[in-house]
This record gives sequence, C-alpha cells and structure tokens, in this order.
Amino acid sequence: MRVTLTVDGAHHDLDVDPGRTLADVLGAECAATGYRVACPDGTCDTCAAVVDGDTIRSCLMLAVQATGMQVSTLHRSAAAGGLMP
Repeated sequence: MRVTLTVDGAHHDLDVDPGRTLADVLGAECAATGYRVACPDGTCDTCAAVVDGDTIRSCLMLAVQATGMQVSTLHRSAAAGGLMP
C-alpha cells in the first residue's frame, strides 16, 4: 500500500504492508531516530511521536493511518526547542 508522509521535515513516498506500524516504518524506511519501541503494548511511551500536532504512540498506529500527515520525532522536537530539560 502506498504511504506518503513527512517525517522530521523530509518527505517520504513508500510502499508498505498495511499491517506495519508507524514505529516500524519510521525506523526501517525513514531512518528516523529519537524514539524506540521498548514494550509490546504502548505503555512505555518511548515510541512517542507527534502526528499532525497530536502526540501518539507510534507502535500502536499503523503507518497507513499516517498517510498525508506530518510526523515529528523526539529529535525534531528537541532541535526546534520544544522540549524542557
């Protein structure tokens, strides 16, 4: 299935399996950093990303659900000064 999304300012046009999570696609296809999957059920929040302004757990969202959306990882938020120490 075709997925287009912008990750940390970079546009990606990808062909992905409909069952793949956004977390998997971020790491494997988009070379994004600043997140990781540390639990099997989304409770740890280490895979958090901002998708069109909403914070989500990327391990619980399918990549196809993010089609046409802006995705920001922790590194992008930190670079923009959006994180507090």
